[in-house]
Amino acid sequence: MGLFDKFKVKKEPKAAQPPAEPQAVWDNAFRANINFYQKEGAAPFGAVVLTEGVETALPVAPWEKHGLDGKPVQDWKLVLVSTTRQGIVGMLDYRTVMEKLAPYLQDRQGELMLTRGLSLRQLEGLLK
Repeated sequence: MGLFDKFKVKKEPKAAQPPAEPQAVWDNAFRANINFYQKEGAAPFGAVVLTEGVETALPVAPWEKHGLDGKPVQDWKLVLVSTTRQGIVGMLDYRTVMEKLAPYLQDRQGELMLTRGLSLRQLEGLLK
């Protein structure tokens, strides 16, 4: 063994990363906030944001648990936000978009469902 041989580092082949534990995926996901908005003269609506590239824990049926000033809110929107475009891509009726969102769901725990981080193209696909 030469003098410089001890400085040579033998690289071990990288082992495949094991899949993330289900709870770790949930712990690292963004938990969507629920916001309420109201246009003048209109009924209030609830909004939940899904951001491009972000694994997100979304409420399954927010209208069952959340209201405004103790009153139920019937109109709910899923707001699609793009980091690429730096803004809102679109807004969809929460109840009807759930069917389109189904292929992107990773897991469900109780009243929450976990989405993968969607690309801009996938977000735009939800709008069609």
